[in-house]
Order: sequence, then structure tokens, then C-alpha cells
Amino acid sequence: MLPGVLLALIIAAPVPAQTVTNDDTVLKQIIIFGRHSVRAPILSQADYARYSPRPYPDFGVLQPGYLTVHGQQAEVLLGAYYRSYLLFEGLLTGDSSADLARSYFRANSIQRSNLTATKLGAGLLNVTVPVHSYALGTADAVFDPILTNVAAVDPVRAATEAQKIYNSGTALASAYSGEFSLIRSLLFNYQNGVQPPPSTPPGITDPTAQPIPLAANTTLLYTGHVIDEGGLEATSQAADPFVMEYANGFPLADVGWGQLSLDTLSQTTRIADLTLGIALRTPYVARVQSSNAAAHILRSMRQAVLNEAIPGAFGDPASRVIAVISSDAYIAGLAGLLNLHWQLPGYQPDFCALGGALVFELRQSTVSGEYLVRAFYTAQSFDQLRNLTPLTLSAPPETIQVRIPGGSKPGTTLDVKFEIFQKLVMDAIGPQYVQDPSLEIPPGVLASVPGQ
Repeated sequence: MLPGVLLALIIAAPVPAQTVTNDDTVLKQIIIFGRHSVRAPILSQADYARYSPRPYPDFGVLQPGYLTVHGQQAEVLLGAYYRSYLLFEGLLTGDSSADLARSYFRANSIQRSNLTATKLGAGLLNVTVPVHSYALGTADAVFDPILTNVAAVDPVRAATEAQKIYNSGTALASAYSGEFSLIRSLLFNYQNGVQPPPSTPPGITDPTAQPIPLAANTTLLYTGHVIDEGGLEATSQAADPFVMEYANGFPLADVGWGQLSLDTLSQTTRIADLTLGIALRTPYVARVQSSNAAAHILRSMRQAVLNEAIPGAFGDPASRVIAVISSDAYIAGLAGLLNLHWQLPGYQPDFCALGGALVFELRQSTVSGEYLVRAFYTAQSFDQLRNLTPLTLSAPPETIQVRIPGGSKPGTTLDVKFEIFQKLVMDAIGPQYVQDPSLEIPPGVLASVPGQ
């Protein structure tokens, strides 16, 4: 384990909700660093036709990757849960105008993230919230410091480290042979144990049979695409729609062409986890790619503690509810930087669920007055997403508290003193990969987003 990197382990079992009563702390700020909700697949039907002779279902959106109507509804429900929780904790007053003045919503510059933040805010505050974002398609240094030239990355170093950790693409293909076989059987309609024919259908590329180089990318570098994962990334792309089909409420006959149970659907996501693990969780790339985001989160907490403006923070000193919505890549990157891990029922370890979030709470002890940090991973279950299940304090989303060894005080809350948390995060980030706050121009609010 690298010295100075924040180690975080999951506790033995999920807690039923974030609410912890009679613990002698007051919630002072919450930062929700989350993923967008249910979207359409990111490739076009023509692109997916390369992977399977069978057509994937249509999601009825304007463009690939756009948030679906179902995803919008699911995010409103998640926001309503956070509203109930924050009203209970006293961080919200119930007065929408007053609460909006103490909130800040931010999204990376893609449609699904912006619209997810809008819908989260609608459920959370019962009003239309301003979402701060650069123009759609514009690189944002908080999330992609590489493409914005804030951080320089050495792809050879990144690939070398990945090879030391994961050995080789051949080793990965063997270790994950069950998952590759399952996805191959779905793509080519192999049922009842029928073995694949000698060759794939004409005009089709079998992504599960492609080499996995684990080599340095030589083309355009950006966050998550420093290492060439070849067939691993292609297989992840080919399987990605299955999760969306289930979460979007499609009939089971349309989920993986009727050949997936919830358990086998979850098994396919092990490939997505592996892809993100290599691209974003390995120590070097995590430090390069996620130090800037971590610095913004830490500044935002310090801003609340000191009650004074700090350049490079989200919002202003009054911001007590901060929601930052992006993609699974950025959640995985931040988790990799801080070595955070979680396990929710029905999901694979560390899976970045649709609408899920790393949640950082800044609390203050009513006994000592000291500031504390409490961390969670929270997400709707597969079936809560699929069924658009209303969420309440008595019927919450899945939640697990993240433990931070070396800083947690005795007891069940696993809180960390803010001063210790601050030091751990500062030790984890690489200052050379953090944007000078004086050079940052915070984004404004977009007037309109497609699909609203």
C-alpha cells in the first residue's frame, strides 16, 4: 500500500439509511458526488450492429447516451429521499427559496449529467434548480484535467503500472473467462450450453475475442483513456446496454434478449468494473486524473468550516447542499485516489450504480465542537430503479458507510476528524495535477439542455 494514500474499507454490513440518531453530531454540509441516472446506450444502433446480429432495443431518446424519461423519474425519487433525510437532519428548512440559496448543483458538460442534476434538484428542493456547467461538449478540468491540459500524464508509466497489477490481457481473459463467455453467449444467441461456431457471423466482430493490450494509448489522451484496453473496453461497451435495459423498466424479454436474470446481469458488470479499475483506479492514473476533483471537494468542506470564500471550491460559504453529477468514470477515479470501496446488495463490489454517489458529510460534534467527516456510498437498487420505487427514510435506497481507518473514532459512526481527513486527502492528491484556483473560471448555468 502506498504511504499517504487514504485507505477506506467497507463495514461488515450495509446500514439501512444514512440517518443516525442521537449521535451527538449536527450535519453542517453534504457533498453528493454522483453518477447520472438511467441513460440510453452510448453507441448508435449501427455501432452496436458490429457486436451482435440481433438489434438492441430502442430507448426513444434524441441521441445516444441521453438520459431517458425513466431515468429522469428515478432521479426525482432519489432527490425526494435526500430531501426527507436532510429535513430530518435539519440541513434543509423546507422553505424552497431559503434552501436553494444554500445549495449548489454542478454537472460535467454532457446532457445526461446536467439533466440528472436538474431532476435530483427538483426532488430535493421542489423547485427548478440552476445547474452549473460549461457548454455541452466542453471539457471540464474538474473531471478531465488531462484533456484540458491541467495535468500531464505519462501513458507509458500508466500502462507499465497496470501490467504490474493485472499481469497481462491474456491473464485477464482467463480470470474473467466466465464473464466473457456469458457476454459472448448473449451477443450471438448461444443457449443451453451450445458452444460457439468456429467463426462469428459475417460482418460481426466478437469483442470478447479481441486482444487486451494493456499498452499506452498513442492517440488523443483524456480521462479514462490513457491505457489501451482493446477487447476489454469493447466487451464492456457491448454489454453496457443490458444494465440500462433492466434499469429502464424494459420487459424481461428485452433485457439481454430475454437471456438474463438479475444475478447474471450483475455478473456481466464485472467487466465494466474491471475496465474502470484499470483505466481509473490504479494509483498513478488515479492521482493524475482525480486530484483536481478531490481538491475541489476538500476546499468546499474547508469553506464551510471556515465560513469564508475559498477559490476553487464548489459554491460559496453558504453552500450546505452540494451535488456534483458526472459519470461512473469520475466516481471510480475519485474512489481510486482515496482507495474507497463499497458493496451494495445486488451489485458487484465497487460498482458505480446509476444515480449512485459517494456522499461526504461534514458534521460538528455537539460535545466538543470539532468538525467530523462521515462518508457513504448510496444508490438505488436495480429493482428500485426498474420499478421507480418511492424512497423514504423507512424505505431508503441502498446505503453503506465507508470506513476510513486511521481516522475513525470508536463507535459505529466511523467518523473522521476533519483535520485528519484533510491531511489524508492532501497526502493522496498530487499538487502538480491540481488546477491553480486563480486560473479557474467557474461555469455558469446553461439556459437549456436537450431533453428537458
